[in-house]
Amino acid sequence: MPVTELSYIGLLSSDRDGWASILSEIVGMQRIPDAQPRTDYYRMDERDYRIFVETSETDHLGVVGWGVNSMEALDALSERIAAAGVVVDEGAADLIAQRGARAIRCFTDPEGYKVELAYAPPATEAPFASGRPISGFKTGELGMGHVVLHCAKYRENVSFYHKVLGFRISDYIVWADADATFMRCNPRHHSLALLNESLGMESGALNHIMFEMKSLADVGRAYDLVLDRKYPIIMTLGQHSNDKATSFYFVAPGGVGIEIGWNGVTIDNESEWQVAKYDSTKLWGHRMD
Repeated sequence: MPVTELSYIGLLSSDRDGWASILSEIVGMQRIPDAQPRTDYYRMDERDYRIFVETSETDHLGVVGWGVNSMEALDALSERIAAAGVVVDEGAADLIAQRGARAIRCFTDPEGYKVELAYAPPATEAPFASGRPISGFKTGELGMGHVVLHCAKYRENVSFYHKVLGFRISDYIVWADADATFMRCNPRHHSLALLNESLGMESGALNHIMFEMKSLADVGRAYDLVLDRKYPIIMTLGQHSNDKATSFYFVAPGGVGIEIGWNGVTIDNESEWQVAKYDSTKLWGHRMD
């Protein structure tokens, strides 16, 4: 597949300290101290960073960064995007340096979300040091996790990611007023899910970011911490119907949902995978608090 992973996410926030507490103390990421005066960076693995939070007067998604594995793939994908009528800009030298990449292409998807394609962010030599004791994150070839976005141009944006960027459709869930398409760019069941305007959220809204842990105990301890610190719970501990992950959701600054999960499906044999449509997001649990 042309895109190989969800590489990084950039957030704009009026509450960087709030994000620092959640990402390092609850999720277990490593905060990079004093990287930039207005931006905090967070590591999950051997990558220089996976999340960055920039000071802003408003709270919203800044950019979603997708990885490719060669300059040839980056150039070919850029040509496909341009042929679809989307303007693609070459990342400036300072942006490339800031992202720790060899090359970047920037564009806005049909819905208006800012997207970056990055080639080969280098691995840092310093070992990952989590913000709290955890067994680690399930990343590697699977990327950093998944992101879920709401769209007014829902069908158009699904078509763009599927037909232009090369994402494969894993399955669909349609429930209440929500219509969701789950897409993958590597063996992880989905790195991206797109929804219509639903669940009280409109175009441009970041529904949630998901981080997958290596052990169920890591999820349970995070759940206890969220309850102890009285962060608002979106959905209690439960298991999904489609990717089978066991997880829970809570509210981060700006109303962004954070999902912490374990044991999601990986699709290792493409020929055997059957696209399905579900009418519920859960097998058990995941009760609205």
